[in-house]
Formats: sequence, structure tokens, C-alpha cells
Amino acid sequence: MGATAVTAQESSTPSALDWLKKIADSSRTVSYSGTFAYQHGKRVETSRVVHYVNPAGGVFEKLETLDGPPREVVRANDHVTAYLPDARVVLVERRSTRHLPIMLPDNLSDLTTHYDVKLQEIDRVGGFQCQWVGVSPKDKLRYGRKFCAELQSGLPLRSQVYNERSEVIESFRFSQLSLGGEFSREQVTSKYEARARAQHWRVDHSALNVVEQAADTGWTVHHLPVGFRKLMEVKRTIVGRPVAMPHLVYSDGLTAISVFIEPKSRESGAKPLISQGAVHIYKRTSGDFVVTVLGEAPAATIMQIANAMEAKQVAPK
Repeated sequence: MGATAVTAQESSTPSALDWLKKIADSSRTVSYSGTFAYQHGKRVETSRVVHYVNPAGGVFEKLETLDGPPREVVRANDHVTAYLPDARVVLVERRSTRHLPIMLPDNLSDLTTHYDVKLQEIDRVGGFQCQWVGVSPKDKLRYGRKFCAELQSGLPLRSQVYNERSEVIESFRFSQLSLGGEFSREQVTSKYEARARAQHWRVDHSALNVVEQAADTGWTVHHLPVGFRKLMEVKRTIVGRPVAMPHLVYSDGLTAISVFIEPKSRESGAKPLISQGAVHIYKRTSGDFVVTVLGEAPAATIMQIANAMEAKQVAPK
């Protein structure tokens, strides 16, 4: 990984987990701007991002794609607005997920049960020195990951997701980066905002019509992959639809897998298994319902969860 490489440590250590915690915290504590490339499968997308953290609380961000059709996404805390100039559409939604494609859980304490976490070499990315941290799975049910965190801030400058053959199937890398900086409203305002108002672009608020409420969905997994447990179970109600859709999330502490269940409609002819870089999406029918499972995990793990989903048996009165 370069001339500055040092010997990797032999086993999981508290310092390695501390680095992961620092990486997880960086999106809430570090302001930055720069250009990064995100590769998933054979696709490479380049984007420019501006990310400000208000010390009093709150995050403001603007992400602009530099390849393909133009798109800007502006976020103020959980309020997200996407501008699609080619379609003359503005999408408005609420979302807590951050746009930078680095996701780590807040609680890392159980990670070493199913992963080996090791400090690796010191590297240099975009003019900054960074510490590589490897997260290697102990079985074939999950992917491995590597993160190179900037030495002072912990901001991930580069990351990789790799499969059981050690092939990189998803990657992220800053090519230009500035850390810190004073907040500027102009920097996190879409250049399309005024044009959208003047030209009366269509504003789509449909995503705000989705309400999630914790509830027993009536579905369960009778045989989860080892290490995974249920993280969330809700019913998603969409305005205009008469039936609430179950949504369940399972996790091993690092990988999150979502399950959606909806009434079966006409067969679309779509492939049951779709791969998009590190993400697999698998669909199967169960009685009068379609079970859709997706997540950054090997296809076998996604399919195991999908095939094990079943409606709970209602006890006779």
C-alpha cells in the first residue's frame, strides 16, 4: 500500500476498534468538502460533496454528481431535497442516512464475534495520511471491508468492500479534499433551486407520505444466518394504499439487511436475483405475498433470509 506501510497487527485489538469508532463518529463531527469516486460493480460515479457540521447540532450537506445526468442532493439534518434538472423534478423526503457511502454502526462491541478487526498500514490518499483498518469476516456469510481514516479527524478517505475471493466489489476514494472551513449557506444551496421555482418544476412529496410504526408484522425468519438478529420491525403505511407493508431489518453489527413484504400482483418477469456491486436484491413469492430482501451481503446470505421468511401461524381460537 505504499512506502509508508508498517506491519499489520496480528489480532483484534482495542485500538483497531477505537479507529472504527472514530470513523463512525467523523460524519457527525468533521466538516469537509471534496471530490470522490464511488465504484460499485463496473460503474464508477464521481461526485462533489460539501459537508458542514454545526457545533451546536445539525448537519448541512450538498452532493453533486459529476458524471451522467446532472443531480444535486441537499440535506439539512434529516430533510433531503434532490434536484433532477433533466426531468425538471424536485424530490423531497426525510432520511437520516448520510450520502457519503461509508456506513458503520454506533455500537461496535459485538463486531469481533464474526469479524477480525486489525490495524494495517499507514497510507496516503488525496495528500493526507490515513490509517488502514481491516474488517475481515470469519465465514462466508458476510463481506470484508477496509477503511483508510485520516489520521487526525478519522474521516474515511478510502474504503473497499471485498468478497470471499478477496475481489473488490465496491470502493470509495477521495481524489481531492479540504478539511474544516467556516459554514457558508451558499455552499449548501442547490444551484437549481431558483430555476426550479421560476420554471415551476414538479415537486414530488410522495416520499413524505410513508409512515413507519413499530409493530408485530406477522412475519418471522425461522432460520437466520449465524450472527444476525432482528434490529427493527415496523409497518410502513403509504398514503393512498389500503394495506400497510411490513419492513424488517436484520444485522450482524456491521451489515444491515432489509426485508419488505407486499401483496403479490401480476408477475413482472423480473429476475429473482439482482446484483448491484456489493448489494444483492432477491425476490420470492410466499402465498399471496412477495418477499423482497436486499443488503450488502453475499447472495447466499440474502437468499437464506428470503427463503426463511414466513407468515406466523395464527393460533386457533
